Amino acid sequence: MSAVLSHLQSVGISTVQNSWDADAALIWSVLWHGRMVSNRSVYEYYRTKSRPVIIIDIGALVRGHTWKISVNNITAEGYYGHRENLDLDRPKKLGVKLATAQNQNSTILIAAQHRNSQQVIKLGSMENWINQQITNVRAVTDRPIVVRPHPRSPINVKLLPADVHIETPTRLPNTYDSFDMTLDCHAVVNHNSGPGIQAAIAGIRPIVDATSLAHPVSVAFRGIETAYDIDRSQWLIEMAHTEYTVQELQEGSWLKRIAPAL
Repeated sequence: MSAVLSHLQSVGISTVQNSWDADAALIWSVLWHGRMVSNRSVYEYYRTKSRPVIIIDIGALVRGHTWKISVNNITAEGYYGHRENLDLDRPKKLGVKLATAQNQNSTILIAAQHRNSQQVIKLGSMENWINQQITNVRAVTDRPIVVRPHPRSPINVKLLPADVHIETPTRLPNTYDSFDMTLDCHAVVNHNSGPGIQAAIAGIRPIVDATSLAHPVSVAFRGIETAYDIDRSQWLIEMAHTEYTVQELQEGSWLKRIAPAL
């Protein structure tokens, strides 16, 4: 946030804290939980007034090192300016590369999201969403199913089938809020958050909603048993233009990209 504000001010854009009368709002995340609960009223007010909301969020490419910048949403419904004037070497500069597609692993991982996020506001109960995904998986494969709750949003496992395995996320040492995720599975079912993106990079089939940034390289449930051979190279280049290092946030290339949405 400090890096973003620093750049805005350096190019002559006036910033003010806690104003209802600005041309645009700048908030951290769209997770309406804990200290961020009050951000929801800001988000909804500015969107009601058709004013843009710039959102900073934790990145999915190199968590803790790259940071997402978008306008109005952090899903595919947001604006990133990542479709044109692309640096083909940017994934390499960020240290991100595609893994070989995996076709030998056994389980299906269902990765849930935080129930208080704007990303899943239309889903209702997270347990109901998980149960629907279990039904969808079982209609096409008998592979074992693992359910992974969001690390900070517990689910009621009593509402899930008894024969699914629940994976408990473990916090990684010396990190602020990063958790282990091995992705040693056949496919990842996710609505529209980081696990879908990370699965595609790792060569694991993502099964995601159309609002997910991983949707262009995803598969449908009916294709869960086919080889994962989608060309992900252009997708990765575009994804590398949705996130920035702190230094890049301060330098401001992100502002040029999102300017059309402002």
